[in-house]
Amino acid sequence: MQLHADLAITLACGGRCPYVPTKVEDWDVDDPDGKPIEQVRAIRNDIAGRVDDLVLRRLEEIRGDHTVHSMRLAKMLPTLIAEFEDRRTPEEIRECADAVLTQFDDARIRSHVPTLAERRTRECLKADYCYELEAV
Repeated sequence: MQLHADLAITLACGGRCPYVPTKVEDWDVDDPDGKPIEQVRAIRNDIAGRVDDLVLRRLEEIRGDHTVHSMRLAKMLPTLIAEFEDRRTPEEIRECADAVLTQFDDARIRSHVPTLAERRTRECLKADYCYELEAV
């Protein structure tokens, strides 16, 4: 699931967490392992407060960042260009794929966006003109 996330949150990873191909924010929180229950509750409350802040105050900022959009586009383009280079210019292919991806920018669940966007872009590029560009 994190492979399709717009933002990954790690807890005191210090760069040792598995690779995540998106923006990563590391929250410096204490490890609750072996701590007394009062300290564990304080750690829990700290994390809960950070999650609340993220959801209530930063969600639009995160969703408005186009880093993941650009990453998805870069991943889609080589295959699409190889498939359609005899019918479309690389610029036309990029423009169509970008228009299709833009339509998914507000999707609440984005795990299937790359697959759906690539499929829709292929359909568009097979047509006489890119109907997806009219929707933007």
